[in-house]
Amino acid sequence: MTLLRFLTVIGLSYLLYGLYLSHYNVKIVANDLVNKEIIGPYDYKGIVNVHGLHLEGSNPLNDIVEAGQEAGLDFLFFNELNDFSLLGKKNEGYFGRLLVLYDGEYSYLNSRLLNLGATATREISGPGQAQVFFSDMLSQTHRNINQGIFVLAHPFKPKYSWIGEYPVGLDGIEIINLKSAWQNGWLKSRWSFLWSMIIFPFNEQLSLLRLFTDPIDEVQLWDELNIKRKTLGIAGVDSGTILHFGQTFSFHFPSYKTLFSLVSNHILLNSELTGDLVADRKKIINALALGQFYFSLDILGNPKGFNARILSEKGESFSLGSELTWRRGLQLEIHLSQKPQVPFEVEVYKDGEKIFQTNATETKTPIPSPGVYRVKVRVIPNLPFPKGKKWKPWIFTNPFYVR
Repeated sequence: MTLLRFLTVIGLSYLLYGLYLSHYNVKIVANDLVNKEIIGPYDYKGIVNVHGLHLEGSNPLNDIVEAGQEAGLDFLFFNELNDFSLLGKKNEGYFGRLLVLYDGEYSYLNSRLLNLGATATREISGPGQAQVFFSDMLSQTHRNINQGIFVLAHPFKPKYSWIGEYPVGLDGIEIINLKSAWQNGWLKSRWSFLWSMIIFPFNEQLSLLRLFTDPIDEVQLWDELNIKRKTLGIAGVDSGTILHFGQTFSFHFPSYKTLFSLVSNHILLNSELTGDLVADRKKIINALALGQFYFSLDILGNPKGFNARILSEKGESFSLGSELTWRRGLQLEIHLSQKPQVPFEVEVYKDGEKIFQTNATETKTPIPSPGVYRVKVRVIPNLPFPKGKKWKPWIFTNPFYVR
């Protein structure tokens, strides 16, 4: 009877704790942020590196699109692994206000490459031809835009990490890859990982947020590559995990809705998307190729309205990803739409070294000399016991290249 009472107490405690967690809010800004008038460029958010279109099921496309719509996405890239036929392109188009695009992810040497925005016709029928083709593409410092941009997926994922020098034709790397982040969580702290799985049934978003840590190795690599040549940083979901039970039952773990609400890329455009597939696809790809975007953990708060730009004494304005010549009087202007309700810091990095920080929502700081400048915003969200208060990244910008 004593054992039964003990188990009953444990079970009830777990359920009560779960009930508490199910209503726990980790947002660091007010929920009405999206309703405020936004000043500045048009901010469109989207997801890259989504899998699952070819999974068996009633209609996976509809399910994934619905999840994207519920998450408030503006665009979504499917990147199925080694799909040389690219048959999924027939599904490209607008679904309501969500633009669905289809590009590839390919095995190359020991790694994976995302190829975004390719419009050129290719004759790649298998892995062998792909190795030759991508070797050629990555050896070129200048390519036709119709070949798209090439991004190294999860650069430090065990068994898939890059070996040797990084090729000159590599356009960018994934700084955030959610699947890799959670795998690292298991490797670095199994107790924390198991605790997250215990609370997962009550609050999926909180469970996965607990596992996310600052991508220190990826950011260090990013800074090193940017000193040598312009290198984009991007956030990828790498979704498509599915659990099977027998021949007839399966479910996604985590759900697409949860994945799409965690992290996204925010492109900044001077003109609105119009609903035209060809024109809007070109706008999105051009913004990604230029580095005219930032990426963020949207689960912490909607960053829409955030912007960083360089201003000259003559009134010139340079957006994220810009390459410009240094001159006296250049200033970096940073704008947050709303002050976080928790401790926060806006940090400026030059060539990988932090040179400035503030807790103001509006700030200007001089550009003292040539270099690669990027902005990071980090916060201390209120996470429930036993996680405690720790810094977590919220926003990463792509750099400015001041020559």
